[in-house]
Amino acid sequence: MGNDKTNTSQLRFEDGRLVDQSETNSTSATDHTTDPVTPGDQVGFSIEVKPGALDVNSELRDVVEKHTHTLDFGSRSDAENYVEQLSASDGPLRIQAVPENEPKAIDAYLLAAHNPSIKTPAEVDGDTWTFDVGANLYGALGEAILIDAPKPHALIHYIRQELEIDEDDLEWGLNVTVERGQLLTVTSSEETKRWAPDCIVEAKDGWNGNLLERYYCEIKTGNASFERSQVEAMKALAADERVLKIRVIIDELPEQYSLRINEVCSEQ
Repeated sequence: MGNDKTNTSQLRFEDGRLVDQSETNSTSATDHTTDPVTPGDQVGFSIEVKPGALDVNSELRDVVEKHTHTLDFGSRSDAENYVEQLSASDGPLRIQAVPENEPKAIDAYLLAAHNPSIKTPAEVDGDTWTFDVGANLYGALGEAILIDAPKPHALIHYIRQELEIDEDDLEWGLNVTVERGQLLTVTSSEETKRWAPDCIVEAKDGWNGNLLERYYCEIKTGNASFERSQVEAMKALAADERVLKIRVIIDELPEQYSLRINEVCSEQ
């Protein structure tokens, strides 16, 4: 999915080799304070302010007059924290990843937020509460189909086709496991990129047999965009690992779902 995730460990790849694993980070349960974020203090993640956002948030208009329509932050998390600060002061805002073909050197757009009733009921009918499905929950539904299913049938089918597996050639039979991903740091051409894959899929001959293949996967639901920063890191990792872009279409749930799987080619 196109957003930053909080993880307890970080893996580092350099030229396809695992070279470091960070120590577990801990935060006091009583520490809920967040330092204010200011545009321009750090660089690495750029957002472009769109006119609709200016229409709903007066404080943002002051910010643009000072910093221009492109705001720089150290990461998407920093940008999202800043947008939350602005939204608390006036009209709600949201960040949307740019499509891969965006010609400008930006990572996301800053837009006026559609504010569905995801925290309070959109409708109350007696003792029945009806809530809207926000973007985060919509994305989580697509991920759950592949990551949290009792058995990842769609991924198993893909692997059988992609590896041209003949069960007669396996001693114990194909076993596919799906685990949540962790933050990866990929070094390529003296440039460091970061990406947290949604999941890591391993195909083995039996539970403890030989590893047949490993895939690092990014999952998007519906028409959600793959973020430019994600795609760059995925291409860098694809120089040494198998990397998949998976799009899950859930319009026909609960009866059916569809998906498209495309392998990411290396940037080299």
